[in-house]
Amino acid sequence: MRNLLLSLDQTAQPVEVFFRDDDAGWEDDRLFELIARFAEHGLPLDLAVIPAELTPALAGRLVETHAGMHQHGYAHANHETEGRKCEFGPARGYREQRLDIARGWGRLRELLGDRVDPFFTPPWNRCTRDTGEAAVDLGFRVISREHRAEPLGVAGLAEVPVHVDWFAKKKGVPLGRAAVGEQIAGHVAEGGPVGVMFHHAVMDEGEMAAAEELLALLAGHANTRFASILSLAAA
Repeated sequence: MRNLLLSLDQTAQPVEVFFRDDDAGWEDDRLFELIARFAEHGLPLDLAVIPAELTPALAGRLVETHAGMHQHGYAHANHETEGRKCEFGPARGYREQRLDIARGWGRLRELLGDRVDPFFTPPWNRCTRDTGEAAVDLGFRVISREHRAEPLGVAGLAEVPVHVDWFAKKKGVPLGRAAVGEQIAGHVAEGGPVGVMFHHAVMDEGEMAAAEELLALLAGHANTRFASILSLAAA
């Protein structure tokens, strides 16, 4: 994390940082451990919740936390027969995608009420323009994917992408914590905002400890400001 600390020290003005954790609905114990670590540092966290995996019991626990929540696809299921995994990909058109988004949103509203925010993160950070148009038609105004994805260009839909995947790989090999720290440092040097994406379901003790180190460094630095995805979209 040395390069990240140097980058923060040298930035001309404070940099906005936000965090997204995907796949709420899986591995609840790890989910709440991550939420607790953010709460300890007073940092915002946006949870991407899988509607089909959300139980009433889990919803009851989530509404008592400080975390923001939004829709993460419908069932986190792959519908492509070839190529990269995608729940909202080219194998399905506007009508099929709209139906799943609507079903998912209805379930989230039923179980989470007004604690769920009206924005959408597609599983695997992949979707089509049909996804964006269906989301807007259903009242969504924000979508979050990966920053290298080509913008959808849908009128009325703000895009707030994440920049760094905590589990980033190169040719199938994990980059490791040092390389991920360098990625964050690079985006800080560019002026931000910087979005960091976690997947709590695959975070073991070592990963949680490394995340704690990152959160402590960022929370303790004068040149960081923290935001939610909705606040960035509004800005």
